[in-house]
Amino acid sequence: MGMGALFGRKSNTQRAVRQAKRFAFLSSSGIAAPVSGRCLLCGKEQLSFEFAGLCDECRGKITPNAGKTCEKCGRPLIAEERFCETCREKERHFDRAYSCYVYEDAAKQLVTRFKYAKALYIARQMAYDMAELYFTKDISCSLIVPSPSSAERIKERGYDHIAVLTEFLRGIINIPVAYGAVVKGKDNKMQAGLGGVEREENVLGVYSGGENSGMLKGAHVLVVDDVLTTGATASEVAKVAKKFGAEEVKVLTFASTRYSAGFSGATPGRSGDTEGL
Repeated sequence: MGMGALFGRKSNTQRAVRQAKRFAFLSSSGIAAPVSGRCLLCGKEQLSFEFAGLCDECRGKITPNAGKTCEKCGRPLIAEERFCETCREKERHFDRAYSCYVYEDAAKQLVTRFKYAKALYIARQMAYDMAELYFTKDISCSLIVPSPSSAERIKERGYDHIAVLTEFLRGIINIPVAYGAVVKGKDNKMQAGLGGVEREENVLGVYSGGENSGMLKGAHVLVVDDVLTTGATASEVAKVAKKFGAEEVKVLTFASTRYSAGFSGATPGRSGDTEGL
């Protein structure tokens, strides 16, 4: 179902929230999910799951983001340094970013199916893992701000995938969501396929405060998205949140790309990158 412009008017914001909650309910109830008892990745029937999502074999194919990471953007590092080159050279307006997994192999497959194949039920597993990291790292925020998508992107997919992910996460960590607090007013190029410098330029001036920006004052904000690639989008969203009075902005994603010198993101292309953070 096409959504139209989601965050321009109050009625459209409310419509986006209703649709996200509907998709979350359908997925959690099993109505929009594959046959119960099957792994989200390999499809094999299983006797039991951790959170009824992945079998042990497929979970073993996901690389946890548990090694050396940048102390700002949270991306996995190879060298023994505190910060990646991007965060040393670029101003980042968020205070800290966290991700569950490295964006490769099984984690990449899950995100791709969720985002492009309308496998919305995968958001349940993603949210469980993100919530576990949220509590383990004691991230402690007071307000969720979903990373905004443009009305055109949402219309293409027929749903706001980050809103769906946010609804699952909200139900677990139990903090309110500020839909429409930060909005994407311009339909820029997709971040997928762009280099590091192009990504920085592509998001400048794209985000602004929306009808619910008043909720940001004094808040400890948690920006939610599926993947952090360079941190350019997250930084711009955080910049707007702080402009409207947020005390602190942290970022939580399901996965993040490995930092590599020369290009600060993943291999360009739909299957290897996302347009988000």
